[in-house]
Amino acid sequence: MSENLFVTGVGGQGTITLCNLIAEHASDHGFRTSFFQSRGMAHRGGRVTGEIRIAENEDESFGPRISQDGADILIGMEIAELINSYSYLKEGGIVIIVNYSYIPSEVILKKKEFPSLQQAVELFSKKTKQIYSAVEQVNPVNLFTLGLFSAVKSSFKVESDIFSCISLEKTIMNKMKRNKEENIKAFRLGYEYGKKTKEIF
Repeated sequence: MSENLFVTGVGGQGTITLCNLIAEHASDHGFRTSFFQSRGMAHRGGRVTGEIRIAENEDESFGPRISQDGADILIGMEIAELINSYSYLKEGGIVIIVNYSYIPSEVILKKKEFPSLQQAVELFSKKTKQIYSAVEQVNPVNLFTLGLFSAVKSSFKVESDIFSCISLEKTIMNKMKRNKEENIKAFRLGYEYGKKTKEIF
Protein backbone atom coordinates (compact mmCIF):
# COMPACT_ATOMS: atom_id res chain seq x y z
CA MET A 1 0.00 0.00 0.00
CA SER A 2 1.15 3.51 -0.80
CA GLU A 3 -0.87 6.67 -0.37
CA ASN A 4 -0.47 10.40 -0.89
CA LEU A 5 -2.38 12.88 1.29
CA PHE A 6 -2.55 16.60 0.58
CA VAL A 7 -3.89 18.71 3.48
CA THR A 8 -4.71 22.40 3.31
CA GLY A 9 -6.09 25.08 5.60
CA VAL A 10 -5.24 28.50 6.97
CA GLY A 11 -3.12 29.69 9.86
CA GLY A 12 -4.69 29.13 13.25
CA GLN A 13 -6.52 25.90 12.37
CA GLY A 14 -3.75 23.52 13.37
CA THR A 15 -3.11 22.15 9.89
CA ILE A 16 0.52 21.25 10.62
CA THR A 17 -0.45 19.53 13.88
CA LEU A 18 -3.02 17.46 11.99
CA CYS A 19 -0.39 16.46 9.42
CA ASN A 20 2.14 15.61 12.12
CA LEU A 21 -0.36 13.34 13.85
CA ILE A 22 -1.12 11.46 10.62
CA ALA A 23 2.54 11.17 9.58
CA GLU A 24 3.84 10.14 13.02
CA HIS A 25 0.99 7.66 13.44
CA ALA A 26 1.88 5.97 10.14
CA SER A 27 5.59 5.98 10.98
CA ASP A 28 4.96 4.48 14.42
CA HIS A 29 3.10 1.63 12.69
CA GLY A 30 6.12 0.76 10.57
CA PHE A 31 5.23 2.61 7.38
CA ARG A 32 7.75 4.63 5.40
CA THR A 33 6.55 8.22 5.71
CA SER A 34 7.53 11.65 4.49
CA PHE A 35 5.96 14.99 5.39
CA PHE A 36 6.54 18.28 3.59
CA GLN A 37 4.97 21.44 4.98
CA SER A 38 4.47 24.89 3.54
CA ARG A 39 3.33 27.94 5.48
CA GLY A 40 2.40 31.30 4.05
CA MET A 41 1.56 34.16 6.40
CA ALA A 42 0.10 31.54 8.71
CA HIS A 43 -0.39 33.81 11.70
CA ARG A 44 -2.61 36.05 9.56
CA GLY A 45 -4.83 33.35 8.15
CA GLY A 46 -2.49 32.61 5.24
CA ARG A 47 -2.33 29.39 3.29
CA VAL A 48 -0.90 26.33 5.06
CA THR A 49 -0.37 22.97 3.36
CA GLY A 50 1.01 19.59 4.23
CA GLU A 51 2.04 16.79 1.88
CA ILE A 52 2.16 13.33 3.45
CA ARG A 53 3.43 10.29 1.59
CA ILE A 54 2.99 6.84 3.11
CA ALA A 55 4.27 3.49 1.88
CA GLU A 56 3.79 0.05 3.44
CA ASN A 57 7.11 -1.10 1.99
CA GLU A 58 9.94 0.49 3.99
CA ASP A 59 12.27 0.06 1.01
CA GLU A 60 10.07 2.09 -1.31
CA SER A 61 11.78 5.27 -2.46
CA PHE A 62 9.95 8.54 -3.06
CA GLY A 63 10.53 12.25 -2.81
CA PRO A 64 8.82 14.53 -0.28
CA ARG A 65 6.55 16.36 -2.74
CA ILE A 66 3.26 15.27 -4.26
CA SER A 67 2.96 15.97 -7.96
CA GLN A 68 -0.03 17.51 -9.72
CA ASP A 69 -2.85 14.94 -9.96
CA GLY A 70 -0.94 12.83 -7.43
CA ALA A 71 -2.99 13.06 -4.21
CA ASP A 72 -5.12 10.04 -3.33
CA ILE A 73 -6.80 12.07 -0.59
CA LEU A 74 -7.27 15.83 -0.42
CA ILE A 75 -8.32 17.26 2.95
CA GLY A 76 -9.50 20.87 3.00
CA MET A 77 -10.19 22.73 6.23
CA GLU A 78 -10.92 26.00 4.40
CA ILE A 79 -13.00 26.30 1.23
CA ALA A 80 -10.87 28.76 -0.80
CA GLU A 81 -7.62 26.95 -0.02
CA LEU A 82 -9.23 23.63 -0.89
CA ILE A 83 -10.20 25.04 -4.29
CA ASN A 84 -6.65 26.39 -4.71
CA SER A 85 -5.42 22.82 -4.24
CA TYR A 86 -7.72 21.33 -6.90
CA SER A 87 -4.85 20.42 -9.25
CA TYR A 88 -3.28 18.06 -6.70
CA LEU A 89 -6.21 15.62 -6.53
CA LYS A 90 -5.96 12.63 -8.82
CA GLU A 91 -8.91 11.47 -10.89
CA GLY A 92 -11.24 9.43 -8.69
CA GLY A 93 -9.49 10.48 -5.48
CA ILE A 94 -11.12 11.25 -2.14
CA VAL A 95 -12.02 14.79 -1.03
CA ILE A 96 -12.80 15.63 2.60
CA ILE A 97 -14.22 19.15 3.05
CA VAL A 98 -14.78 21.14 6.22
CA ASN A 99 -17.25 23.94 5.55
CA TYR A 100 -15.24 26.91 6.79
CA SER A 101 -14.29 30.12 5.00
CA TYR A 102 -11.67 32.61 6.09
CA ILE A 103 -12.84 35.79 4.38
CA PRO A 104 -10.27 38.63 4.28
CA SER A 105 -11.51 42.06 5.33
CA GLU A 106 -10.82 43.55 1.88
CA VAL A 107 -13.16 40.99 0.32
CA ILE A 108 -15.89 41.92 2.78
CA LEU A 109 -15.37 45.67 2.26
CA LYS A 110 -15.42 45.38 -1.53
CA LYS A 111 -18.38 42.96 -1.36
CA LYS A 112 -16.61 40.48 -3.58
CA GLU A 113 -18.00 36.99 -4.06
CA PHE A 114 -16.28 34.28 -2.01
CA PRO A 115 -16.44 30.56 -2.94
CA SER A 116 -19.08 28.47 -1.18
CA LEU A 117 -19.20 24.81 -0.18
CA GLN A 118 -21.58 24.11 -3.06
CA GLN A 119 -19.20 25.69 -5.56
CA ALA A 120 -16.36 23.57 -4.21
CA VAL A 121 -18.46 20.42 -4.54
CA GLU A 122 -19.42 21.29 -8.11
CA LEU A 123 -15.78 21.86 -9.02
CA PHE A 124 -14.45 18.65 -7.50
CA SER A 125 -17.29 16.60 -8.97
CA LYS A 126 -15.48 17.03 -12.30
CA LYS A 127 -12.71 14.80 -10.94
CA THR A 128 -14.36 12.44 -8.49
CA LYS A 129 -17.56 11.16 -6.93
CA GLN A 130 -15.83 10.50 -3.62
CA ILE A 131 -16.63 13.80 -1.92
CA TYR A 132 -17.34 13.97 1.81
CA SER A 133 -18.25 17.23 3.49
CA ALA A 134 -18.84 18.42 7.05
CA VAL A 135 -21.34 21.27 7.06
CA GLU A 136 -20.74 21.78 10.78
CA GLN A 137 -17.48 21.70 12.71
CA VAL A 138 -16.24 21.44 16.27
CA ASN A 139 -13.13 23.05 17.76
CA PRO A 140 -10.32 22.20 17.72
CA VAL A 141 -11.09 21.78 14.03
CA ASN A 142 -7.90 19.84 13.25
CA LEU A 143 -8.87 17.03 15.65
CA PHE A 144 -12.44 17.10 14.34
CA THR A 145 -11.04 16.75 10.82
CA LEU A 146 -8.82 13.85 11.91
CA GLY A 147 -11.97 12.10 13.11
CA LEU A 148 -13.64 12.70 9.74
CA PHE A 149 -10.57 11.28 8.00
CA SER A 150 -10.62 8.16 10.19
CA ALA A 151 -14.32 7.57 9.53
CA VAL A 152 -13.98 7.98 5.77
CA LYS A 153 -10.96 5.64 5.68
CA SER A 154 -12.73 3.00 7.77
CA SER A 155 -15.72 3.01 5.40
CA PHE A 156 -13.54 1.35 2.73
CA LYS A 157 -12.79 -1.63 5.01
CA VAL A 158 -9.18 -2.01 3.87
CA GLU A 159 -7.33 -4.74 5.76
CA SER A 160 -4.09 -2.78 6.04
CA ASP A 161 -5.79 0.46 7.12
CA ILE A 162 -3.99 1.76 10.20
CA PHE A 163 -6.16 4.81 10.79
CA SER A 164 -8.89 3.23 12.91
CA CYS A 165 -10.63 5.30 15.57
CA ILE A 166 -9.13 3.34 18.48
CA SER A 167 -5.62 3.40 17.02
CA LEU A 168 -5.68 7.15 16.36
CA GLU A 169 -7.05 7.89 19.83
CA LYS A 170 -3.95 6.24 21.29
CA THR A 171 -1.74 8.44 19.12
CA ILE A 172 -3.59 11.59 20.20
CA MET A 173 -3.17 10.65 23.86
CA ASN A 174 0.54 9.91 23.39
CA LYS A 175 1.49 12.83 21.14
CA MET A 176 -0.60 15.71 22.47
CA LYS A 177 0.41 16.85 25.93
CA ARG A 178 -2.27 19.49 26.56
CA ASN A 179 -6.09 19.56 26.41
CA LYS A 180 -6.30 15.79 25.94
CA GLU A 181 -9.97 15.52 26.91
CA GLU A 182 -10.97 18.36 24.56
CA ASN A 183 -8.92 16.88 21.72
CA ILE A 184 -10.36 13.38 22.15
CA LYS A 185 -13.89 14.80 22.33
CA ALA A 186 -13.43 16.74 19.06
CA PHE A 187 -11.87 13.70 17.39
CA ARG A 188 -14.77 11.44 18.42
CA LEU A 189 -17.35 13.98 17.28
CA GLY A 190 -15.58 14.19 13.91
CA TYR A 191 -15.53 10.41 13.66
CA GLU A 192 -19.24 10.09 14.49
CA TYR A 193 -20.07 12.87 12.03
CA GLY A 194 -17.98 11.13 9.38
CA LYS A 195 -19.73 7.80 9.92
CA LYS A 196 -23.05 9.49 9.11
CA THR A 197 -21.63 11.32 6.11
CA LYS A 198 -21.99 9.57 2.76
CA GLU A 199 -20.58 10.43 -0.60
CA ILE A 200 -22.42 13.45 -1.95
CA PHE A 201 -23.07 11.69 -5.24
